[in-house]
Amino acid sequence: MEGKGEDMSADSQINARIDGVDQACSSGLQCSYHGIAARLDRLPISDMQKKMLFLLGGVVFCDSIDMNIGGPVIAQLLASGWSDSGLNALFVSTTMAGYFFGSLLAGTIADALGRRKSILFLTALFCGGCFVGAFAPDMCFLIVCRFVMGLGLGGAYPAAYSALSEFTPPKVRGKWQAYVGLLANSGTPVAAFISMVLLPIVGWRAVFIFAGILALIALILCVRYLDESPRWLASKQRFDEAGALLDRYEQRLIAKGVQIHPVADEIIEQAASKHEVKQLGWRFLFSKKMLGRTLTGVALMFAMNVCVYTVVTWTPTIFVSRGFDVTYSVAMTAVMQCGIPCGVFLMSLIVEKFKRKPFICVTLTIVGFAGLIWSQIPADQTVLIMVVGFLLCMCTYCWSVAASAVYLPEPFPTQCRTRGTGFCNAIGRIAGVISPYWIAFFIAQGNVTGVYLVSAGIAVAAVVITAIFGYETHGKTLEEINAGVL
Repeated sequence: MEGKGEDMSADSQINARIDGVDQACSSGLQCSYHGIAARLDRLPISDMQKKMLFLLGGVVFCDSIDMNIGGPVIAQLLASGWSDSGLNALFVSTTMAGYFFGSLLAGTIADALGRRKSILFLTALFCGGCFVGAFAPDMCFLIVCRFVMGLGLGGAYPAAYSALSEFTPPKVRGKWQAYVGLLANSGTPVAAFISMVLLPIVGWRAVFIFAGILALIALILCVRYLDESPRWLASKQRFDEAGALLDRYEQRLIAKGVQIHPVADEIIEQAASKHEVKQLGWRFLFSKKMLGRTLTGVALMFAMNVCVYTVVTWTPTIFVSRGFDVTYSVAMTAVMQCGIPCGVFLMSLIVEKFKRKPFICVTLTIVGFAGLIWSQIPADQTVLIMVVGFLLCMCTYCWSVAASAVYLPEPFPTQCRTRGTGFCNAIGRIAGVISPYWIAFFIAQGNVTGVYLVSAGIAVAAVVITAIFGYETHGKTLEEINAGVL
């Protein structure tokens, strides 16, 4: 009887805590936009954030697979005579065009209709493109399917990163954004390995089928488990839905014995006085207060697309142009790309120890000059090529994930966060549309150094723009970051 009485007492305490939170949430301030945001930011890391991490990480993992199967596939298509250099360049450019329009589409859908709906729609679009493209009768048809793939995941990429940033508290937001980047970029060596195994045995069609199956799995899991962002719901004045989600998260923590105290009304009122909640159009991204942040995001994404796609998509072709056969080129690329998850993992450990702007500027400078050094290694030094290439991939992704996953979603208000990140990603994708042509030109001239010289120049320009116009976001809540522009 005594033990039963203790259990009843414990249950009573838990129920009392839940009732206390429910009572607090009944007030208008606690369920206002700033109340929802403050309640989210004071929650400890729990199963809620972990669930979102793996769901959204799965979506961008598919993006990474998609981005990295293109290089080995077009290398084989070129070697087999199914394609030529011109069509390969069009293939890459069309992919980037899909990413461009997908990023703009994601911004419109995610900010207007919600993070969840946009992610589901865009992932389904990519999945269908993969399965149809696997049965393409010729290169032109495959290029059209590749546009659809790019359209889907070009939009899912900024939508997923933006959504996760709205769930995590400010002190660990960068680390958790990096974790999603780690899951995403683990797809790069996986894609290289799959391409190395499947391409010689069953051909490129199986690679697209494999990518489509992965996207289908991610889509099914998101349909079942993905929650809408409470911040977005509150920004649309859907306070009851946002409050219900917060109640559920809080009650789960309380049931585990975690103390959850209401946020003081004074804190919410103070935040509301600094940050006006209003609907924002596309024009806001180019207003006087926001233009510097938008320009910084565009510069970083443009540099990222040049540096990343040069290292990842074109590396097998560069190896083929230097005399290596396709299978050996793909194998060397796979070894190099093992540095990608290592770089992202390193970044996740140190990202919260440094201010965002200095970290991004220093690592991007290293990336620009590391590519030049790698391009100077003689073709007969294959071990050195792979070792330095491993370090190049490590540095490139340490920087690129810090810029695109951690920093980019932070300077934009919730009402236009995905539009801001989507626009910057879209303009950045233009680099992927035009860069294949100068890369193909330099490769045709046997001048690999010229490829990396252009990349270094673009990297330096992005560093200068970030240093001048970038806004420091480290350690601040999303509302604190954007209080000065609303």
